[in-house]
Amino acid sequence: MWEAVIVGLIVLTATLYATWRLLPASLRLRVAHRIGEWGRQPGRAGWLQRASIAVEAAARKGVGACSDCSAVQAAPSAPSSRKPTHD
Repeated sequence: MWEAVIVGLIVLTATLYATWRLLPASLRLRVAHRIGEWGRQPGRAGWLQRASIAVEAAARKGVGACSDCSAVQAAPSAPSSRKPTHD
């Protein structure tokens, strides 16, 4: 009996994980945001609030952000050749 319950939980967890990873990024962020809102409601247990915040943060990290983009570069430096000043 317990073996069937444990196997069922493992299969359910694997299915949820695979579904989460295969969702489009925009839908994953939307779902994570709703999970975060639900977990931050007043009266929720502390561990549930921390877990919902972690899910939301992990979803944001997984899709990347502007700082992860290769197009982001350091601030441009001043040109090395300066025009002479006229007095």
